[in-house]
Amino acid sequence: MTYYFFRFAAAVCPRVPVRFGYALFAFIGDLAFFFSNRESAYFENLRRVLGAEATLEQVNAIARRGFQNLLKNYFDLFRAHRLKREKLRAELAHLNGFEHIENALKKGKGAILGSGHFGAWDMIINLARAYLDTRVVLPVERLAPEKFFQLIIDLRSENGVEIVPLENAPRAMIQALRAGEIVGVAYDRDITHTGVMVDFFGAPAKLPDGPVQLALKFDAPLIFGVAVRREDNRCDVYIEPPIEFEKTRDRQQDIRAGVQQLARLMEKYIRKYPDQWLMFQKIW
Repeated sequence: MTYYFFRFAAAVCPRVPVRFGYALFAFIGDLAFFFSNRESAYFENLRRVLGAEATLEQVNAIARRGFQNLLKNYFDLFRAHRLKREKLRAELAHLNGFEHIENALKKGKGAILGSGHFGAWDMIINLARAYLDTRVVLPVERLAPEKFFQLIIDLRSENGVEIVPLENAPRAMIQALRAGEIVGVAYDRDITHTGVMVDFFGAPAKLPDGPVQLALKFDAPLIFGVAVRREDNRCDVYIEPPIEFEKTRDRQQDIRAGVQQLARLMEKYIRKYPDQWLMFQKIW
């Protein structure tokens, strides 16, 4: 059923007026919020971020906007594969720090560019489509059934973005970096369950260490960015300077320190825009 809905939406959404489409998917987000389980991982994560002083009304108000933002991301997924470079650029209200990506690529070692499950996260990857002639390799978790996974690949694999299943990701990422290309990653979900424990909002949390390991091993710039969705549904993009590693003889400590730096950057933006962090898996 999900597969056929996605196929239908991918065919229809590019033809729908943008304002109407966002309004429709925001309404679907309201319905999803209304029927959501208040004890789910999303609400647990949100309560951790907001702190014990947050009232139930505050949590629910932010969660409702979060569900709206999540569904708007689906609208973007269904239509973005048809958008050309000029249209993608028009969806960016402000682009801050893009020079960090450009300067990183000039070193010839590629770049690891990532975000959390935050804001209009696909827009971070779409930056390469909009402004660069550089291929992006994006590892993703394989989905079932296979035809649904292939549909997701088709929707995202446009204009230089190559989707690779997680089991093929290590080789593809290494090849991309050696070719001076971009590897796209998520910094807030430990899919392989092999991450490291760091402090995240005042409590231990296991976050992925793969991007940091890759950066250290291949001397590739590790860059964090977010695309903050505005009320008008355009995006303010913020790209942080590459992570600076203090390399020691203790590689595990270096990895942990790198992941901790990423955690602090995620905290910075999540605290400011809690309704934009769309993490529906358990973190703590």
